[in-house]
Amino acid sequence: MSRPGLLFVFGDAGPQLSDAEFNDWYDNEHVPLRMAIPAFRTTSRWVAVDDRRPQYLATYDLASLSVLDEAPYNTFAATRSPREADVMRRVQLLDRRTYDVLEPVFEPAPGYDEAREAPGPTLITLQIDIRPELEDDLNRWYAEEHIPLLAKVPGWRRSRRFLLNDAGPAKGTDAAKVVGRPPKYLAVHEWDSQASFETEEFKYATSTPWRMRLFESADVWDRREFKEMRTWVQE
Repeated sequence: MSRPGLLFVFGDAGPQLSDAEFNDWYDNEHVPLRMAIPAFRTTSRWVAVDDRRPQYLATYDLASLSVLDEAPYNTFAATRSPREADVMRRVQLLDRRTYDVLEPVFEPAPGYDEAREAPGPTLITLQIDIRPELEDDLNRWYAEEHIPLLAKVPGWRRSRRFLLNDAGPAKGTDAAKVVGRPPKYLAVHEWDSQASFETEEFKYATSTPWRMRLFESADVWDRREFKEMRTWVQE
């Protein structure tokens, strides 16, 4: 049985393409083409609120990563509209990765319908690379401590973990600046609002001795914060 996956794409419009043009193309051409494929279950677009680049993120929940190797998806590059070809020529960056869902799969907050609802409007992503001998400890920390503690924080919606499957090639005028392979582990945490991050429960969940030991040992511990722009849910 095929396993669900995640298509994860960072983006920057850049100096040659206005944000208005970039967002209009994304919302009204790029995403609708993909959401016409039943295996694209949910697509969400996000904008950074942490003053870092890339500014934009798109997440696509897939029934299986195999859909990316099948028609019609694998024909899109060869059948681009003139408008999309022009956007691709001028866009600064589209940095694409694919991920497999990492088990265990954690239950969302009570009452949250993953199949029908938009994600939490606030998103934290955390990319981690850590030495192989510490990977089991990282996975146990997530399963035994970290996500159970996050689930107690007011405003928590859902936490999911993923394992890098493939990356790139990046596209855009800054594509050559994307070097190396992205971190192996990705965590995606959805929240009602940023107010959760000021609670004592959240501060405790992100500062335990176990968490700090892993943080200090990691090769990469890259946290980003976004807010939802728009979400499409498969009918």
